[in-house]
Amino acid sequence: MKKILYSVFMLATMVLAACSSEDTTEPDVKRGMVLKANVEDTDTRATITDNEGKWKFAFATGDEVKVGNDQVEGYYTFTNDGTVFTSTDAKQTTKAATWCAFFPGEQISLANQSGEFADVANKYALAGATTSATTGSDGLTVTMKAKVAVLCIVGVKDGDCRDINVKTAEGYVSGLTAAKNSAGFNVQTSTAKVTLLSKQKAGVYYVVVPADVKLLVYNGETLIKATKAGGLTAGKYYTLKTGETDGWEYATINGEQVKKYWVQLWPGGPKFAKENVAEKINFTEARKTGDAYVWGANWRTPTTDELNKFFTVKYEDEKYVLYPINTTGRLIEKNGGYGLLLTGVKPGYTGNTIYLPAEPNSEDRFIHSLYLTSEYYSNGSDAQSFSYYGNLEENVSHIGFSFQSTVTPCMVRPVLVEK
Repeated sequence: MKKILYSVFMLATMVLAACSSEDTTEPDVKRGMVLKANVEDTDTRATITDNEGKWKFAFATGDEVKVGNDQVEGYYTFTNDGTVFTSTDAKQTTKAATWCAFFPGEQISLANQSGEFADVANKYALAGATTSATTGSDGLTVTMKAKVAVLCIVGVKDGDCRDINVKTAEGYVSGLTAAKNSAGFNVQTSTAKVTLLSKQKAGVYYVVVPADVKLLVYNGETLIKATKAGGLTAGKYYTLKTGETDGWEYATINGEQVKKYWVQLWPGGPKFAKENVAEKINFTEARKTGDAYVWGANWRTPTTDELNKFFTVKYEDEKYVLYPINTTGRLIEKNGGYGLLLTGVKPGYTGNTIYLPAEPNSEDRFIHSLYLTSEYYSNGSDAQSFSYYGNLEENVSHIGFSFQSTVTPCMVRPVLVEK
């Protein structure tokens, strides 16, 4: 069931389309009804904010809403045909009743979610009731409100999201069940652990959880979030990281221990130092590891693949255009020099940046630079380097990889050795 996410949405006004019942035992009761279902529309509810702006839930053709009242045992199914929600089975009541509607149904399993952004709508529990009692003779109008929140789980490294599970005071969260006459959902729990998300790779994953109830969010046995007594706000979006995306680590430079700051730009990515090795070094020195490395055993030179995951570069309209994969990139002037500023674009990383200074003798605002990788170029006789050049007016006019003599000193940006 595919959902559509819009910045703004409105469901068309629906009119009653009823037909006479053929049931001669209930001559005054009509079968067939139309439901007008609106989703509460405010800045903080039924809204998720990401790097592309705000999106809001909207019903799609084929979506079903379950509707009941205190005069019937079960639920009627209303189906969206692209314009209206209709049910051929729903019966008007002989006396006025409060009707309650539930999406996507009266039972919602929260176990084993896909983690995909587009699948959030499949679990996005909504409920509402008619504002006053009615027989349904003029159709039903219900404003539906979100009853869940969304966790954006940022798996910082591979293996971080193998077992995301959530507990209430009653046990492990497994799903939701409609509270038929109260326009809400009851949280279903289990004494046995229920995994809501399991992923092996680092990444950004989306998990629907109950709102308005105190939750303990675990990654395996490790607590990563404890809410207040009132729980998470329905319809809101919360980013949780499984680890740190910046910090400090010691470097050994000329026999001295010095703290160096590092930052990660995307899930599973290398942890880049915020500064270069002080002096240019050649490829032989850059390939050293352990205590022999220029910054000691806690650091190393990045690989070609790690530096190739910043963005995709395409040549369009006689110029190079950068399309983000994990970062944006732009040339800037800083501290009297020039360089490339890289900024993370994934949730949890939009505030993380590194700055790669250009060669110190750039002239006429033309900017160029070479950064060694830890790998040989093709035939093994030369070193591979990450290169860029351009100017502030036109930004980057070339970016990619080139080869250098293994004895030519170049700049190096170390990355942290993972332990």
